[in-house]
Amino acid sequence: MHPRFMFFSGILAVFFLAAAAVPSSAGDPPAQKPVVRKDRIFIKDIEGIWINEAYLSVLAALKSPHAAAKKTPPVVIAIRRDGRAYPIVVTDFNKASLQAVLDVEPDGKPGSYRLVVGADDKPVSSSEVKFIRFEATRNAQGKLDRLRFAEPDFMKGKWADYVPLAGELSPQLNRFVIAGKYGDEKGRTWTFSEAGEATWPEQKFNYELSLNDPGASCDYLQSESAAKGEADKKGDDRKRYGYGWKAGKLSIFAARLAGKKVVCDAKPLAVLTPQ
Repeated sequence: MHPRFMFFSGILAVFFLAAAAVPSSAGDPPAQKPVVRKDRIFIKDIEGIWINEAYLSVLAALKSPHAAAKKTPPVVIAIRRDGRAYPIVVTDFNKASLQAVLDVEPDGKPGSYRLVVGADDKPVSSSEVKFIRFEATRNAQGKLDRLRFAEPDFMKGKWADYVPLAGELSPQLNRFVIAGKYGDEKGRTWTFSEAGEATWPEQKFNYELSLNDPGASCDYLQSESAAKGEADKKGDDRKRYGYGWKAGKLSIFAARLAGKKVVCDAKPLAVLTPQ
């Protein structure tokens, strides 16, 4: 499934308290600036896409999204500013939750915090919020290159390390799994771009990887669907192709939708060698 997530719109105001400067007389010492804790974390500091580091490592090793998802939860936490609000999407590529970050609070010991999360970016009572605990430490450059979350829904509160992804999610995952230039047994060139464009000897199409489909018989990619009106008339019109890595080579299989399950042929259409 590839649901479309739409961010809540609205207003979220965050106020910071600062000491007011008092005019001094000639003999008074200069006014002191308010002390700001260098280790304090704010919402803007953690804005971006954070992915379970263990899953990313397994994905890079196996080059199989379905196998990686069975071995390690593929949890992604995305926080993106929308106006003055900070919607948060948490997904395992199968289901997703959409809420709003209302605040970041210190959580007892140094480096420990919790996200205050509500269903919408408006004032709510304490009984209507939940907390996502995390730990954060800035590196030598003052940046956050790793967060440790105890995500309560998909991870059931289990602590795990998360790393940021630069840019959009799909190109990063394509690069780990399939992006590259290949040659087949006939000397023809096959290309999968990081941006999601497949160029084959006899066709060209935009593709997306299936990332978490427990019912499928194989890893597969699919083309983008037609415009909504056409898709409603024809049903699911997307092309699907299975793929799998073995001994450093990439096999491509014909795939079909049997009911709601994707099934791949046993014999490959082509066996590709990275170039």
